[in-house]
Amino acid sequence: MRVKMSKFLNIYRHTCIVHWVGLAVFIFSTIGSTNQSPTNAVARRGPPPGPKPAMGWNSFWPFGCGKHVKEHKLREQADLLAEKGLNTAGYSTFIVECGWEDWVNEDGSPKHMKKAFKDGLRPFSDYLSTKGLHLGLSSWAGCGVAYPEVLQYPDQATPLNNRYIAMEDAIRDSGAKVFYSTGQWGTAPDSKNQLRANSWKIADDTRDNWYSFIKTLNELVPVASKTRLGSFADLGFLQLGDNKLTGTEKLTQFAFWAAAKSPLIFSTDLWKLDQFSIDMLKNPGPIAVNQDDLGKSITFKRRYSLDKDIWSGPLSDGSTVAGKNHVFFELDLGKLSSDDLQRSLISFDGYLCLIPVIINWEDNTSQKVINLADLGFASAHLYEVWTGRDLGPVKGTYTTTVGGHGALFLKLTETTPAPKPKFKRFPAEMADAMGTARLKEVTPKLKAMSQIGPDGKGGVRWSNIPGGQTEGDVLVSIDYINAYLPDNTKYYYKPSWEIVSVGTHEDPNLAFRRTVITVNDTKKVIVDFPISGLLWEDVHEGFLVSLPLLPGDSNKILIEGVGDWAPDFVSLSVEQKPEQAS
Repeated sequence: MRVKMSKFLNIYRHTCIVHWVGLAVFIFSTIGSTNQSPTNAVARRGPPPGPKPAMGWNSFWPFGCGKHVKEHKLREQADLLAEKGLNTAGYSTFIVECGWEDWVNEDGSPKHMKKAFKDGLRPFSDYLSTKGLHLGLSSWAGCGVAYPEVLQYPDQATPLNNRYIAMEDAIRDSGAKVFYSTGQWGTAPDSKNQLRANSWKIADDTRDNWYSFIKTLNELVPVASKTRLGSFADLGFLQLGDNKLTGTEKLTQFAFWAAAKSPLIFSTDLWKLDQFSIDMLKNPGPIAVNQDDLGKSITFKRRYSLDKDIWSGPLSDGSTVAGKNHVFFELDLGKLSSDDLQRSLISFDGYLCLIPVIINWEDNTSQKVINLADLGFASAHLYEVWTGRDLGPVKGTYTTTVGGHGALFLKLTETTPAPKPKFKRFPAEMADAMGTARLKEVTPKLKAMSQIGPDGKGGVRWSNIPGGQTEGDVLVSIDYINAYLPDNTKYYYKPSWEIVSVGTHEDPNLAFRRTVITVNDTKKVIVDFPISGLLWEDVHEGFLVSLPLLPGDSNKILIEGVGDWAPDFVSLSVEQKPEQAS
């Protein structure tokens, strides 16, 4: 196997010589992508250069991969990027997704499609440079170039990823400044091996509907902590323009993508891009968070099912007396107008240091109470990232009105830590298997209650669980395994319990499993568990839920699946106040 990248990567200096090995990525200036992920040799060199998430435009949705890919049309889009000021806002990567490539020459170098680029790629790349743009090209294993269409199946992973690694090493050895992006669509068996790329797809393509956002968010849960400077989780294209998302939902997606350190790539005909989307894309607040020097994604913290999600993640320098600054991100952007988005972000002291994120699952505007303890704080000073507005100091809780599917994007400074809760653990071995449920060995040192059938056919029940000093909600921590990955079943549950049919081009599995937790045979709590990983040995630890327990040690907790099989459950832990701790 041989890959030569000493020529080709810098089109300003050289021609291209690449001996194909099944997949390749060719970058003239800034970015390229493949549709495979590495599953071998993780303990090799670090990711190629390219420390910040890529920002730019992709040709796929406007032009596809066929006859509409023409140089003059692409030049028009480049002109519009510059005219609208998106290039100077940071969107300087111009990706030709497919339709540029016509297999290979006899020497193994890729051949450009003459119908698309009559004079070759170099004149086009030179033209982009005059607009402050860099050319990126996408390729994948075989002779096609459909970045968003090809899955990596596990039985193909080894040969394809050997080729991926060879290409990556060739890119690195060339010394070219390259942002190397790969696509594995959430199906590779070992996500840590993706970290050699500058960005790696976590799922199949995003769609222009709210449920696609929910699915992508859930698929980020097990891999968000893997991100670091120069290696980012790619959440997919930003969905802009005239589509099924509301303006509020588009703002929500953009803010979440920015906080997750995802590449900010959109694929929209710029002739049709509305001013609202342009103002959103150019807002300096989310861009600053996305391009932060630390490069760490937000991670999942707490889910109030049918209500809201809480996420948070670190950012670079800017410590205060409490040790850190923080950015809080609650999904409620519905109140912001286009004029709001055009206002400049205030100048904060230092760089942002943590991003908490809270997501409103309700369809309508509602009041939300945010408990700072969910973020690890007792108090903080809040600022709005979109506008820079000072919201003042907050202790304990923060109450705000949140638009349906909206987002509130805040910065927290001057934080004081909240006491860390302590828990008493009850492993699955102490629970009763109900119906179809069976205790299984996950590893020689770990067991889980598995095969929990839906709708009362199975369950896991713990008895003699301690409550609080008085009747009321008690914090419970659950360790579970959910590797029910998205499939092609016909129906899925909306957060409102309505069963919805989806089209063949929309993935119906939203990457979570709904359960009902019954406390003492009476009170029921709906809990939605996101996927924990790609394998049935990937444990999500510390999923928090508040349950209405009685005082004393005689509480019963039953967990059952709703509409489908439940996750496997490893343990249940109950918060113990200092006076209860033994």
